[in-house]
Amino acid sequence: MAQKGPRKGLKRSKAPKLWKIARKEKKWTINPVCGPHNKEAIPLGFIIRDYLGYAHNIREVKQIINERKVLINGTVRTDYRFPVGIMDVVEIPSTQQYFRVLPNKKEQLTLHPISAEEAQIRPLKILGKQLVDPGTYQFQFHDGTTLQVSSTESGKRKKKESTTQSEKGSSVLQSQAQVRFTPLSTVLYNFTSHTIVNYFPFEKNTYAMITGGRNVSKAGKITSIKNDMVEIEAEEKVRTLKENVFVIGVEESIISLPGD
Repeated sequence: MAQKGPRKGLKRSKAPKLWKIARKEKKWTINPVCGPHNKEAIPLGFIIRDYLGYAHNIREVKQIINERKVLINGTVRTDYRFPVGIMDVVEIPSTQQYFRVLPNKKEQLTLHPISAEEAQIRPLKILGKQLVDPGTYQFQFHDGTTLQVSSTESGKRKKKESTTQSEKGSSVLQSQAQVRFTPLSTVLYNFTSHTIVNYFPFEKNTYAMITGGRNVSKAGKITSIKNDMVEIEAEEKVRTLKENVFVIGVEESIISLPGD
């Protein structure tokens, strides 16, 4: 009988290379559900069991998350297959531990410990921008979420968040003349107050991190942008594609990085 619908299982040998897991211990592994980041994410069950070591098996993982002890970007998640990707914040309130998901030199996703204050903010890379109503723009971010920003009578903006999980929020931003929100730029979002607190344009002399390719995890100032290539001054000058660059500050990184 023919296969109907998507396959529910996933073999470890076929898992994305950015997953930091043992590939020959068992045959099957967790297949993430549809959600943020798509294939560029790891299931929440791996974070609890393999990365943090809080559980020995999936049964214990389900018990932990069903007790609502794990938050992703300030929201309780109770599905062990929920995808968690780059720049996401993992919070364990009972142990007062906070982590940000970042790539390492092997292009694998790892958990970087951060402070409670930093755990309230999250950089979002703008991938697309379109006009949906007069004075209202919708932005598409690197994790698949969207954001609508509209101008008000006072010349300011109010924004409404619409993510793939239908989460909502609102805030006030600078006037349209001051902030243009160009693609490949970054907004700094506070998911506790539901506000955009800063904006980092994609241009020379801003601080960026490489999230893919041969020089993944390296960070430094952008020294030149030519066509699709970007040059970054890290320990040494490196070049990469525009799509691999994630702006995370102006003079320095707004978030803590491994090795700081």
